[in-house]
Amino acid sequence: MKIIKQSTENEMIYEFLKMEIASIRYAEQIKSILDELHLSTEIITNGNILSQQENAARAEMLNRFRGYGRNEELFTNYPASVNWVWAIFGNEDIEKIKYIEYSYWNELSNYTGSPAEAAKTIRAGKTIYDVPNDGFLIAAQKLKNGCTFPPLICLTDETESRYILLEGHLRMTAYALEPEFFQNVSVLVGYCSGEALDKWYGVMPKQSKGESL
Repeated sequence: MKIIKQSTENEMIYEFLKMEIASIRYAEQIKSILDELHLSTEIITNGNILSQQENAARAEMLNRFRGYGRNEELFTNYPASVNWVWAIFGNEDIEKIKYIEYSYWNELSNYTGSPAEAAKTIRAGKTIYDVPNDGFLIAAQKLKNGCTFPPLICLTDETESRYILLEGHLRMTAYALEPEFFQNVSVLVGYCSGEALDKWYGVMPKQSKGESL
């Protein structure tokens, strides 16, 4: 892992929403929130992270969408202080990347949290909770076809011994299926204290923090 430059919480929110609005699973939900707030999709697809007004609007969107700022859902026990940086990851970093603590990802990874272990489950043809593996296989094929994925978003602590995915579970699983393509991958990394990371990740409610496939 190599740090490239500093980032901000505002940029994390912007990138999170940008990637989720492109998701088939969540696009309509986000567009509904945009309508409620009388906002255009441009605030996500072509926004300005230097605009305080836009940043406040996007924070409110993430609040309504995934519990950001109200200590709920994906952002239950989310660290109060996070230092964000842009980094480049390579193949040697795969083993340090972990899924969030959630029943589906636990089962898929054989309770290791490791996308590499999840890839073994998928290759064996095993499905979890009757959810097809097609999305992972299609994404992996896209990598082989030359597709470049959007950045991942992870949280870590000062030890850098683990990088917990905040956004990008499907993409990371595709990389685990085709690890030779996990080179020079752009990742938005948030540094917090080990105690804060444990509070968010280690004891998060297992059934309430679903992440998009």
